[in-house]
Amino acid sequence: MSLANKITIARAGLIPATLALLLLGKREAALACFLLASLGDVLDGIAARARHEVSLLGKVLDPAVDKVMYASLIAAFTSMGDISLTALILYFIPQIGLGIGAIVLHRRARRVQGARLPGKAAAVLTFIAVVFLFLGLPYRVMVLYVAIGVGYGAALDYLRAACSPGQGTSS
Repeated sequence: MSLANKITIARAGLIPATLALLLLGKREAALACFLLASLGDVLDGIAARARHEVSLLGKVLDPAVDKVMYASLIAAFTSMGDISLTALILYFIPQIGLGIGAIVLHRRARRVQGARLPGKAAAVLTFIAVVFLFLGLPYRVMVLYVAIGVGYGAALDYLRAACSPGQGTSS
């Protein structure tokens, strides 16, 4: 297994710790775990490219860990009353669509759609929104809604790219 995939698996291991700390009211410790996992997200990509170890497993595992991390944190913030159920539902709609689309694309066309700029922008905005939520900063909910909106745009971009011949990466 590549170093990048090992880092990604370690990031996945931080999800339960982050959630437990957050739900126990230890926001600073939970934020530290989240930031460590986010650093791992950057490092796994750097390692994969630098070591020429970009793999199908990594292309599937990395975004899956990201989705589980963010979805679980947004659900936790909802359960704690920091954000509304509406925000949670709006967040989940494109995420579920992207997940189903990725499975269909892989099964029908044996392709994995690679990362695209709108998706990266949505990820960065979601990261910022989650940090704002951890810190209780002003405009945190507005930043989350902006991230959700960009997420819808990214989902449409991925759909367009997936439906275009020659777009994406063969498995």
